[in-house]
Amino acid sequence: MNESLPECCKENTIANRAELIDCMEALEDTTNMTIEALRERLKYLKVMRHTDHLAMFKEDEGLLDIYDRASLTLQNAIDALSKS
Repeated sequence: MNESLPECCKENTIANRAELIDCMEALEDTTNMTIEALRERLKYLKVMRHTDHLAMFKEDEGLLDIYDRASLTLQNAIDALSKS
């Protein structure tokens, strides 16, 4: 799965809020991505939010806003590729 992930999102590299933000923003880059790669990124984003980095998201509206934006960007790109 890690082939579609930006380097800053690779396993065990996110140690603080700033690195988490960098990762989520990097995941939003949908340029030249296949639908499978986009789905992998969206899955990874959801795992980060709900398991791996749950404590960082707790009651942090800024992180939640970035998560929502990244999730929407990826889902829109998946939808667009699905229709083409």
